[in-house]
Amino acid sequence: MFVFVALVGAVTAILQANTGQLLFSTAWPLLFLAAFLGLLVAGRTKRYGPIIEEDRVLRHDGAARLEHWTHGIGTAALIVTGILLGVWFTPALVKSGEPVWLTMNLHFVAAWFFIFGSFFYLADTIISWHRLKAHVPTKNFFSFTVQHYGHMLGFKRFHMPPEAKYYESEKLAYLIAVLSVFCLIVTGIFKVLAHATLGLPPTVMHVMFIVHDVAGMLILLFLLAHVFFGAIIPDSWPGLHAMLSGYVSLDKVKKDYPGWYPDVLAFQAKRTESSESVSTDAQPVMADEGEE
Repeated sequence: MFVFVALVGAVTAILQANTGQLLFSTAWPLLFLAAFLGLLVAGRTKRYGPIIEEDRVLRHDGAARLEHWTHGIGTAALIVTGILLGVWFTPALVKSGEPVWLTMNLHFVAAWFFIFGSFFYLADTIISWHRLKAHVPTKNFFSFTVQHYGHMLGFKRFHMPPEAKYYESEKLAYLIAVLSVFCLIVTGIFKVLAHATLGLPPTVMHVMFIVHDVAGMLILLFLLAHVFFGAIIPDSWPGLHAMLSGYVSLDKVKKDYPGWYPDVLAFQAKRTESSESVSTDAQPVMADEGEE
């Protein structure tokens, strides 16, 4: 479905650019619709815990993967189109005419996915508030980060620390990413309204542009580190596969997430106990029917 939406968005961006139309001026309500759809889909999405299936564990359920890829792809496209348009301290790579219109319209399409993913995550976090704890850094964030990446880069004196589901380095980056996303959305709203109806003083808009660009650069740094440590280093490939398929091997959990493994076992035991309880409660009914 979202591949279809992306294709429709890209085609629309091209057609509108050919006629000299800016989507930020003509279709800006769709950005607010993206936020609403993110909230709506999150409210109707069922979440799943770390279910063990033979020799693998469900690490990222469908909702987590939807959040990750809509937000991630939207972010990457925003960064590329933003750099082409120029930021606070770099010149624009597209100068005028149709290339600018097209880049702006593609920036709009990327913003749609970015906003959908952001508000999906926001609503899902509110609904499943307990999941937020897994993303918050602990007092071990510095020592674990040094050990973890020293180990990943092959330094023999470093050993894998007892990491939980998310590494401490990821948790610290998470806080920076959340702050940057918040700044991007707030300043982006002002920029969109400036295209549509709202007239703001030039000084205010100048500040909005600077904050927007700085937040974008922080997101770029976060994305580069995320891609390098999450997809390029061979040791991280099972994690990338998990974000695509949802599953990671049980051996990988034991080896790289020793702090998460007890939680996985506890969830599985609770799930088994719940299933047995339902089965036991149903047995008297079946017996009565058999006696009749």
